[in-house]
Amino acid sequence: MNKEKSFDIKINIPDYALCIMERLWAAGEEAYIVGGSLRDALIGITPHDYDMTTSALPSKTAELFSDLRVIETGLKHGTITVISQGHPIEITTFRVDGSYLDSRHPDSVSFTRSVGEDLARRDFTVNAMAYDPRGALIDLFGGREDILKKRIKAVGEPHKRFEEDALRIMRAFRFSAQLGFEIEQGTLKAAFDCKERLENISRERIGSEFLRLICSKYPEKPLMQMIELGIMPFVIGELELDKRAVQLLNQMPDEDVARLGLLLVGKDAAVSRAALNLLKCSNKQKSGAVDVARGAIRKIESQEDAARLRADVGERDAFAVRASVLLGYSNESAIDIVDGNTAPSTVSELAIGGKELGEMGIKGREIGEILSYLLERVIKDPSLNTKDTLILLAKEKHNEKGE
Repeated sequence: MNKEKSFDIKINIPDYALCIMERLWAAGEEAYIVGGSLRDALIGITPHDYDMTTSALPSKTAELFSDLRVIETGLKHGTITVISQGHPIEITTFRVDGSYLDSRHPDSVSFTRSVGEDLARRDFTVNAMAYDPRGALIDLFGGREDILKKRIKAVGEPHKRFEEDALRIMRAFRFSAQLGFEIEQGTLKAAFDCKERLENISRERIGSEFLRLICSKYPEKPLMQMIELGIMPFVIGELELDKRAVQLLNQMPDEDVARLGLLLVGKDAAVSRAALNLLKCSNKQKSGAVDVARGAIRKIESQEDAARLRADVGERDAFAVRASVLLGYSNESAIDIVDGNTAPSTVSELAIGGKELGEMGIKGREIGEILSYLLERVIKDPSLNTKDTLILLAKEKHNEKGE
């Protein structure tokens, strides 16, 4: 095996992960840091967690850590999770995948003693390296070079990688959006050629990757590439993304509701709902995105405008006004207006409620009607929101109805 002795590459592995590796080494097994944790460390991003691969069979790994909490995460595929000092460590036995009959999952896996064979089954070169903190970086497919060149490239033949697992198409664009890396041309062509295989992938997985993509730091180019390559219909159906919204996306807060909302501004309601359903968004995500899109077309120039926006879209008003400014419906001052708005926007924020109206002899449907009337008055003039003033206004309105 071609090992690159990389004593100049020193990655600081935290004690809770290193002690796991040391126990595997002491048992005569190989153990390496792999996957996204290694990729991020080489880029200079502090990993959130550490994944490992080992020559030890799952049963032996579980036995070695029997004094710790062990979770059989994916025992069928050789993966267990060990809780070390409160941190979950995924440990997977070196493996070779069988045939992929459903464009997503191997129909079988077999364990191997070769870390090289394990790395060969992985998706992209930047994810197909292994690191031994004692001094060896195993890089058989040029992952380190691709990190330096900021490039996403499939391991081996890209068509084969995407035919095995079509979700890798989405992952390629998501990694590009997260890291700001270019997708290598051969990999990009294979994504185009294999795009119809996305029909075999669960909508939940596609939706998850898409939301992570649009909430990344560099979403514009990968989204535009997906549009140009005809991949987007397999993701969001008939919804056509506007170039302007895509260009502005990274200026929105990196939250799914905010960014989905910007992409839906000005879109047909039925088409928008269908896209959100295809992405398997939660009800909260759906309602939030629609609220942002609806609020974004408002022109915010006054405290009254801000209060009405809050009354219409609730806590999403900050996202909506940001989208409104970006798209040119409002000027920059609108953000400060909304941020500084203290006017009530719901009847629950009024100084009086149904109880006080009931004590005044007001009953039934009229209570709701008068509360709505009072809210309208207070939105126009927040200074009216005192108990005495609202009681007086309520009496006047009630008496008008009785005349």
